[in-house]
Amino acid sequence: LIHHITTSFSPRVLKQEGVRVCKILQNAGEFIVTFPRAFHGGFSLGPNVGEAVNFASHDWLQHGVDANERYRTFARPSVFSHDRLVYTIAHHIEELLTPDICKSLAQELSRLMGEELLMRTKLLKAGVRDVSKEVELPANKLDALDEESADYDDKRLCHSCKHICFFSAVACECSESKVSCLRHSHYMCRCTTKRKYLLIWTTEDEMKETLARVEMRGEQLEKVSKSVSQNSCGVTSNHGSTDGASGSSGDLLHHQTYVVPVEPICPLETEVPALVTSDTSTCD
Repeated sequence: LIHHITTSFSPRVLKQEGVRVCKILQNAGEFIVTFPRAFHGGFSLGPNVGEAVNFASHDWLQHGVDANERYRTFARPSVFSHDRLVYTIAHHIEELLTPDICKSLAQELSRLMGEELLMRTKLLKAGVRDVSKEVELPANKLDALDEESADYDDKRLCHSCKHICFFSAVACECSESKVSCLRHSHYMCRCTTKRKYLLIWTTEDEMKETLARVEMRGEQLEKVSKSVSQNSCGVTSNHGSTDGASGSSGDLLHHQTYVVPVEPICPLETEVPALVTSDTSTCD
């Protein structure tokens, strides 16, 4: 139930159950950042134009993994494929600018690849056929996360957990549209494993090459970082403190001392004036 936007709880109920509740008044030109796994809601005090944007820093990847696994537990389709996101980022290594980003990405790629290859081996040993040499599938589009890619992903949702089968999927001769992720092929139908076959979009070699490129990029950035750090030793910055952005202390004081007005904008009249009309017609 909590996965639907129509569900809301009274802050009083949440506080009674020990849930920390925060509130803030957002003024024009200000940003509010909502951290992962935080339920949030809001309302406007008057006519308003607002915008919400989803973004992620490199340390969000682990939160993405947690969310993806939770969605699979409840068989809820995800907004976008986590596997596609990770693999697409890995194919734009020129945009990876810090060793930390490369390290986080390489760890997640290694985890995905480890499970993928392990499950492929188990299924093949169990009798599932590999038809990758007989059936040529369209390659995964990795230049951008666009609508065309999303439409294609919607056609390969796991029958059981609704996970987007990005790297591979299991299909059966009994259905032309039904597929399953490698974890839940036994839930797809009652057919024997001999009737099931493995569809592969990303080969083992491709996954290993992608991981190697990300790790190499991380090593290059690590060397550059150490070189810059050594060259900057003893150099004092003339730009002053960077502990806070300009005006941040004033904004903080404003939010701490501001009292939200609760008086009605238009006070109710104690005496309702008589209606005045120029209509003199009468009804019999």
